[in-house]
Amino acid sequence: MSQPPTIERRLANLRAVRSTTGQAHRPDDRRRSLALADALASALAGEHVRTALGSYVRVQALGRTLPLDRDRLASLPGQPPPGVPLLCLDTETTGLATATGTFVFLVGVGRWAGDRFEQIQLLLPDQSEEPALLGALRDLIPPDGWLVTYNGRGFDWPLLVTRYRMARDGAPPHAGHLDLLSFVRRIFRHRLPDARLRTVERALLGVERHRDVDGWEIPGRYLSFLRDGRPDRLVEVVRHNDEDVRSLARLLVHIADRLGDPERRRQALTGDLAALAAAYHRERRDEAALDCLEAALEVTAREAAAGRTGFAAGGMAGWRGPLTHRSERLAAERARTLRRLGRDDQALVAWRALATSGGSLAALAWVETAKLLEHRRRDPAGALEATNAAARLVERARLLGRPLPGLEADLARRHRRLRGALARARRGQGVI
Repeated sequence: MSQPPTIERRLANLRAVRSTTGQAHRPDDRRRSLALADALASALAGEHVRTALGSYVRVQALGRTLPLDRDRLASLPGQPPPGVPLLCLDTETTGLATATGTFVFLVGVGRWAGDRFEQIQLLLPDQSEEPALLGALRDLIPPDGWLVTYNGRGFDWPLLVTRYRMARDGAPPHAGHLDLLSFVRRIFRHRLPDARLRTVERALLGVERHRDVDGWEIPGRYLSFLRDGRPDRLVEVVRHNDEDVRSLARLLVHIADRLGDPERRRQALTGDLAALAAAYHRERRDEAALDCLEAALEVTAREAAAGRTGFAAGGMAGWRGPLTHRSERLAAERARTLRRLGRDDQALVAWRALATSGGSLAALAWVETAKLLEHRRRDPAGALEATNAAARLVERARLLGRPLPGLEADLARRHRRLRGALARARRGQGVI
């Protein structure tokens, strides 16, 4: 999300924490806490809620129409099942650590009611009122629901767990946790300079924030509010949090619409499709991975015809280089996927096409062709021919100063084994 604070900013926030220590936690300062809550609720058009556990401020925005196709979303790797409630969650805190000295002073949550996305924000008017905020948050998290966050597994949720423990309570149970930061890094990193939420908003959603508060300022603004009671300091912070939560929802919709629809994702960038195929492979969903790879090859063919590239500058690790080389890598991964699916005839056709293309992966493709011919087709003569073709390419690479000793040794062993198998076959047939 925001940039990490500099040492000077960290020190400023630390001095602010020290200046409020003892003031925000005095048990006899209940009147001041209530006054802070009233001022905050008035400034934010919110509600000052009083409970047996204390006070907090609740701000509820008007719902927005934001349809989310849950079936399409669920078809993607790592996504929640279609029937479970989703709760988008983002926090604002007094620091960047998850230790006991860091408080959560604002929790923004969003959830769907049909096609409408509704948002609620819970604010802590004084640190002594924390049990009330934690209790209100517990009521919003359904036990069968999934949390949706951005870096929430590494920061937001562990910090909330710490705060519940400090309050001598357990964190609210939930069925799952979707951290969209992980998904963004897996699928879109090839075309993003970084994975901050603002960057993702611009690159994927076409959203540009204006007059947004920087993340490093937020702890200091809250701590200043505790000192001087000026709620205007937090108006922009609340707006920032509201945008963060809404962006989680918009990102889910974008992912479901652009990648969850098998037809529409055929227009996606090659890098997106290759990364999505790898994600499907990790879940052993090879049919879906094959569909992504074939779509990527179609996109690559169109880009080659138009003289364009499907990867942003920098590329995805393992998929860089000229367009023809990327096509080879995609074709090789498609051939492997066909083999995993047990479609040996199609895999053999794919490997032979790659082998005869004369590209940088031709030697590998001849080796894979030899494996299929030997072990699946029971054709040692054909396997030996493929092995010899691979050996010629490896020899050429060695003469050009690019030796492949491991592959060379493997081919020598394969050659001996296949010649032995053919000799035994001839003897068995009475051929000398």
